[in-house]
Amino acid sequence: MKKILIIDSCVRREESRTKQMLDKVVETLKSQYKDCNFEVLTLMDMDLKYWNTESLKVRDSLLLNGQHDAPQFRLGNQFREADGIVIAAPFWDLSIPAMLKVYIENISADGITFSTSEEGLTGICKFQWMLFLTTRGGIWEGSDMEMGSPYMEALSRFFGHGKYYCVAADGTDIAEMDTETIMENALEEVEKICLSLKIEETGKQENRKCNKK
Repeated sequence: MKKILIIDSCVRREESRTKQMLDKVVETLKSQYKDCNFEVLTLMDMDLKYWNTESLKVRDSLLLNGQHDAPQFRLGNQFREADGIVIAAPFWDLSIPAMLKVYIENISADGITFSTSEEGLTGICKFQWMLFLTTRGGIWEGSDMEMGSPYMEALSRFFGHGKYYCVAADGTDIAEMDTETIMENALEEVEKICLSLKIEETGKQENRKCNKK
């Protein structure tokens, strides 16, 4: 059965405008993919730990011994096997919330979500597409200080070969802006993209490689 992984990093939960976009995605995709398994991770409810000196030693030892099914790699293995990925996170300190960064630390491991060789790094995740949803209080589209979507797009290339999509609602906290219209337009774009997303049964795209520095 095909798998779609939903990663909810909407810190303010039901008060979050980003969560409105995520709810629209889930509604649209579930109506489109009735035979898919939807796995939802609500990061606010998870006891995620960033790597420290000791936990890194344990992780590296497990990787060295090929113990890829260890509990430390459960999230990474889940991410690798997903056919489609949706990530929702508000614009946070020019990028993404800390909990999402910690999640990314947990899934990023050699042999889990990417592999290394003399030729460089190769993403080994199955996802055919990644959809990133975000809302920004100011106008940040096109700014070189907006590092949330560029970071997520780079990760999509690092981990796999799927197509990257982003829907961003800008200006939602500016008093002079019509927030309701901004969100209506964003939700329409979300629905349009979701209806265009496909999960192919056969056919594999070539993995992308990132050259070592």
